[in-house]
This record gives sequence, C-alpha cells and structure tokens, in this order.
Amino acid sequence: MSSKKKTTRLKEIFHSPRTELMPFGVLPIHAQMAERAGFGSFYISGGIGAWWINGEPDVGLMTRTEVIDNARRIVNSVDIPVYCDADTGYGGIQNVRKTVQEFIRAGVAGIHIEDQLDPKKAGGSAGIALVSDEEAVGRLRAACEARDELDPDFVITARTDGYGAAGGGLAEAVRRGKLYREQTNVDVVFFEGLRSWEEVAHANREVSGPTYAIASRHAGPTPSVAELSKIGQAINILLFILPGVQEVWNLLLEVKNSGEVAPIDTYIASLFAREGTEQFVGYGGGFTRPDDSQVRRLEETFLPKSMHRDYEGTIHD
Repeated sequence: MSSKKKTTRLKEIFHSPRTELMPFGVLPIHAQMAERAGFGSFYISGGIGAWWINGEPDVGLMTRTEVIDNARRIVNSVDIPVYCDADTGYGGIQNVRKTVQEFIRAGVAGIHIEDQLDPKKAGGSAGIALVSDEEAVGRLRAACEARDELDPDFVITARTDGYGAAGGGLAEAVRRGKLYREQTNVDVVFFEGLRSWEEVAHANREVSGPTYAIASRHAGPTPSVAELSKIGQAINILLFILPGVQEVWNLLLEVKNSGEVAPIDTYIASLFAREGTEQFVGYGGGFTRPDDSQVRRLEETFLPKSMHRDYEGTIHD
C-alpha cells in the first residue's frame, strides 16, 4: 500500500499525461473488484447510486448524508483513492462548504460539483437548467476554500452541464469550462454528455487541463488509451457494472418465462466451473474486509482456545 495520502494519489492521477481508466460503480464490492483487478482508483456514480441504492431517479433526492454514508463504506473497503459525484453541492454556499468538509472527513479523495440549478436532473436529460455564472463560480470558490483549509490535495472538479442544458451546446460547455478554470482554483474541469469524440477532443483542447468528458453512448466506440491520452482526457470511466443490471434481468426473465429454477442452476454450475481460476469470484465473499483469514487470526489471537471456531469443516466445501 502506498504511503502517500489518497488525495495526493488521486491528484497525481489527474495530472498524469496518460489517461486513467477509472471503474465506475456504487457499492463497496464494485470498488473491491476494481482494486483486486489492479486499477488504481474508483469513481462513485451519482446517477447509478440513486437508482441502485435508493431506487430513486437522479434528481437530487439522495441527500448528502446518504451519499457520504455510502461513500464512507466504499472508502473503508479499499486502499485505492475514491472519487465521487457530489451533485450541485447540496444547497447554497454554506452547504457546499460543508459538503467538501464532510467528504474529506469521510476519506473520499475528490468530488465533482456541477453547475445545474436545483433541483438537478440526470446528465443528458431534457430541460436541464444552469445557475448563473456568478453562482457557479461562487459554489466552486467556496468549495476550494474549504478544501484548502483541510487538505489542499483533495480534488475539486468543476462539472459543467453546459452542453446539454436548454440553449446550450459545445460552445457553452467550453465557455463555462474556461470560466471555471480562470476564476476559481478547481483542480479539474469535467464536460458532461458530449456526443462525439471530436467534441471531447475540442473541449479538452480549449480548456487548460486537467480536463475530461463523459461522452454519451452516441459518441460510438471509445478510442484507445493512447488516443485518449493524446486528446487530453485525464480519466475515462469504465461502466463495468452494467451487466449487474442487464444480465441479472435476463436471468430473472428466463426463470419467469420457464417457470423453473433450472436457469439459475445452470448459471451457478457455469460459475463454479471456473473455480481455481482468476475469473472465479463465487458469491463475492472473497472481496470482504476483513476476510475470513483475518477474522480467524483475530479470534485465535485474542480469545481462549475453547472459544476458537471451526474454519476447516464447512459443509459448503
């Protein structure tokens, strides 16, 4: 494990000349998978978090407390730095300030704050409205001041929804990005929802770095990491958790349509056929912290032998 602070490590990622591929998820097991697979950071999605954790739309219903409580569990489950969506900062200037303080205290390494008007909408939705330039700049300045008081390496990203907002477009996204870079001390500028990789390259080129965009699916196949690096994309998200919705839904439909449990039995058999290979994760218990061996060590270190539990004779082996 690195001796550097997680905030420092995340900041270095954003300043690296090579694009960082950043797994994008919402649960501790997602972050643990990312770490086990060898990735150096993890990104908590705001929209998917609202859907998966609370069963709510991404319109600002998930409170700061709920988001930070979930982020804290994720942070405590891994050693890699965690980056998180912080919506609009959850209110006025005082709220933004407290948002930064609470994320830092939770151990999160960085957040992005958007320029949408409350109540916010999911990125790419119709009818997105933005706050004024002055209010957006004020949010970001307040966030940066709170950062500098507690941890100057904590990453503050200015997200602009200028591209998809009513009356917006690429020019507005770039104008907003330049404004935030010039009038605040944010670390990163993030363009939401661009619809082509040519637009991503243009936005990243026009605004001094670090910058990145989350391109919509309409942009087509993602360029290679070498090409992403060339167009100034500081990070690029990995939507690796989508099978956790689509494939689970497919399996559930198979059961419902057949009226039998056989599709699940078949899937479990195919899962355990991989046992002993790096592809096998079973039911996910192998990702826990502490793991079974650490639990056993603690019990055998601090409890009398008469209280030691059996870890060898499980009926599941």
